[in-house]
Amino acid sequence: MNLESDYQRLLGNILNGEKDIAIFVLDGKHYYVFDSKDNYCIDVRPEYQAYIDEGWMKAELYEQAVSSFRNGIPVLSKDNFKEYIIKNNVSVYSVDWMRDFFISNRDSRSLTYFYGYIERFLSTLVEPVSPEWDGWRMRLPKFYINFDKKIYRHTDWDRHHETSAPSDWSAQANSDFGLLVPDKEQYWIINGMNFWKLNM
Repeated sequence: MNLESDYQRLLGNILNGEKDIAIFVLDGKHYYVFDSKDNYCIDVRPEYQAYIDEGWMKAELYEQAVSSFRNGIPVLSKDNFKEYIIKNNVSVYSVDWMRDFFISNRDSRSLTYFYGYIERFLSTLVEPVSPEWDGWRMRLPKFYINFDKKIYRHTDWDRHHETSAPSDWSAQANSDFGLLVPDKEQYWIINGMNFWKLNM
């Protein structure tokens, strides 16, 4: 399977809602991950307890549900992150691979043209947004989970993923996490153009 078909398969997974991109930070290293957004919760136990409280799950199923979640990792931590990757057969990508994924099927001219459109749209254009906008934005990470600084951010606006983080974390739905990633790790910066603006 060639790289282009890999890119298209992953884009299809994102478009179908099967996977989303997350950046994990631990011990100063950035990990780029494609997985189900359900697996990006820190602690699933409160969610399952809420299911019981709401009558959506029987209480006797709680222990089984918790112990089987994420293949036996109900609480994700710095200590078990690599176990989560292995047990769930999750692929981790380099920043260079992610950059190639981001610009796949696009030449320098089309990148520059679309970036100009983004800037014009944000500052002066009033017509409806281009259909291309979401096609580009889905190549950006939706989750940022920093175990070193206990920061959890996401842009999955329809769900409250931040409630899965411990109380001593800074956790919220917010697109500011692009600024928390070092420039050299921001695969969406191409030739000085910062495509994080797609999240504005």
